Amino acid sequence: HQLGMYVIIDVVMNHMDNLLYFEGHEHTAAPFRWHEDEGLREYKLVPRVPEERLFNTPAGKQPYIDFWYNNTWDPDAQFAG
Repeated sequence: HQLGMYVIIDVVMNHMDNLLYFEGHEHTAAPFRWHEDEGLREYKLVPRVPEERLFNTPAGKQPYIDFWYNNTWDPDAQFAG
């Protein structure tokens, strides 16, 4: 580039559907919900893999060793970070 700049495009084509699904939607897409939608809370995330294939992590048994999740409900939708 004549200005000495480069554009770096980092595309991550990752889909976690092979290891996780939303409760009640194992084989279907879960409809979008915004925090508490007409009294319905956000979906619970459920691992697809058998218990013996889960990794021990600081957040408990997880399908990914380096990506941890939990199903803690925060009614104010205020997450630290």
